[in-house]
Amino acid sequence: MLTFDFLDARHGDSFLVRWGPRDERVMLVDGGPGGVYEASLRDRLTRLEPGGDGVPVIDVVCLSHVDDDHAAGLLRLLAEIRRARREELPEPFAVTRLWFNAVEELVDRRAPGLSASVQPLVERALTDSGAVKASYGQGRAIRDEAAALGLAGNPLFDGPLTEGAETTLDDLHVTVVAPDDVALAQLEKRWRQAKQRGDPDVISAAYTDGSVPNLSSIVLLLRHDGRTALLTGDARGDRILTGLRAGGLLTDADPLHVDLLKLPHHGSERNVEPDFFESVHADHYVVSADGIRHHHPHEDTLRWLVESRDADDEYVVHLTNEIDFATDALKTLRRRRSFDIDVRPPTDPALVVEVGDQR
Repeated sequence: MLTFDFLDARHGDSFLVRWGPRDERVMLVDGGPGGVYEASLRDRLTRLEPGGDGVPVIDVVCLSHVDDDHAAGLLRLLAEIRRARREELPEPFAVTRLWFNAVEELVDRRAPGLSASVQPLVERALTDSGAVKASYGQGRAIRDEAAALGLAGNPLFDGPLTEGAETTLDDLHVTVVAPDDVALAQLEKRWRQAKQRGDPDVISAAYTDGSVPNLSSIVLLLRHDGRTALLTGDARGDRILTGLRAGGLLTDADPLHVDLLKLPHHGSERNVEPDFFESVHADHYVVSADGIRHHHPHEDTLRWLVESRDADDEYVVHLTNEIDFATDALKTLRRRRSFDIDVRPPTDPALVVEVGDQR
């Protein structure tokens, strides 16, 4: 069985994936924006199964991409562990491994040395742009914390997580669906433009519109005991479909069916088109959003999702927060259809979705 604990990450993402005989194996994906670690994530982590030394164990922490609404909480987690170690205090958690793609590593994968040659422009952009500081700056900080804690290098992958990479964590099979080579080429193009023009504004513009973080977003397909989950970060739908096809996971004959799909980019209509939902069907669709800072999930996204399914299909659309415009749209779409709507009650610390039967 796979169990997912989707926390109230406000407009961001933060959730646990648990598996094993007693759900004792744990993957933490993203940490939400500032304040989420203190408000909900830290408390949830303290309740995890302790290891031999009595400290809660996190088998893997995965940062889908370097953007504040996904990265801030993980930076707080790693910094707390490092501070305890530095001050020779008991460490609050034991993190076994960290997976994330530093932008420099992705750029250098295609063009070795390019990121170093652009560093002076990046430093200027860090000073002048809040968006660059919030994303690239946090990525650098997480990289440094990981190195200090001995977690660098993406253990089990031994390099960036890119399309086609695979590993097995105990009996959880992990396939990387994105980023693919097309996304990496676009990242390289941004960096080359900045270098050729000698202009830090090129970098600032890329972070302001979200293209750099979203292009590098990690997409994972998890498989355990016959159950599957597609975790999409903020990746674009077309890149996700390309990665699924490249791995032989999606064909033109039938849609890919997964047990759980976390909607890309909090249900934004800018990241998907109708063909995404026509190509990937799920029993559980999860939207992590609060509808406040951004209009997520967009009504068009929800409509495309519902219209991709037959009227008698049974599935559940889960919302991590009560969002009036989203629930109103879903209730209208549900007329003469068989799907259910599930919203995390504000008194519950997490929206829990169980996939599979407990043995």
